[in-house]
Amino acid sequence: MDIKLLNNKEFEGEMLKYNFALKRLLSEIEILIEEYKFKTDYNPVEHIKSRIKSYNSIEAKLKNKNLEITKDNIVRNVHDVVGVRIVCSFLDDVYELVKIIKSSKQFVIIGESDYIKNPKDSGYSSYHINLLVPVHLLERTEYIEAEIQIRTIAMDCWASLDHKLRYKLPEDIPEEIKEDMNLRAIAIREYDKTVQHLYDLIREFKGKK
Repeated sequence: MDIKLLNNKEFEGEMLKYNFALKRLLSEIEILIEEYKFKTDYNPVEHIKSRIKSYNSIEAKLKNKNLEITKDNIVRNVHDVVGVRIVCSFLDDVYELVKIIKSSKQFVIIGESDYIKNPKDSGYSSYHINLLVPVHLLERTEYIEAEIQIRTIAMDCWASLDHKLRYKLPEDIPEEIKEDMNLRAIAIREYDKTVQHLYDLIREFKGKK
């Protein structure tokens, strides 16, 4: 079934709720970070990106799972229609952001994956939190799923480059190329550890003055 064969009004209504959820999520994240900055005089966030998954991406994801392209299948099987990416400078900032987000009473956390401590086979590193965002409509409240990815600048840079490199490669990537790309991912992780250590030394030095 092609996505264009869905009832347009029904599908547009579903996407409208995803947009409401994104606005609510971004607003709450901004409040949490502003309060943290006020209390600590430190901002752990470099920048935040957000998006609603495109129709084509939704269609491709369902087809990869051999599922029909229906509203129910989108809700049940596409867990990142609403996506927020928070990029930090240092490794410790990532885990601080995780604590900040999990402290909120405005969301329901339904899952999390630490791909920093346990990278994917591709070498991908990031911290993922899946949550439900309450959206208050005229006659009811619905909970819309969203995904937050939290990573360092280095992880974000490599994820972007890795995606572009793999996009240009055939589906069956030669083993030697896979190994080389994994080595680059390992180098990125070591770089993050080195930068974190340097930052810790600087903070220790400032604390002694």
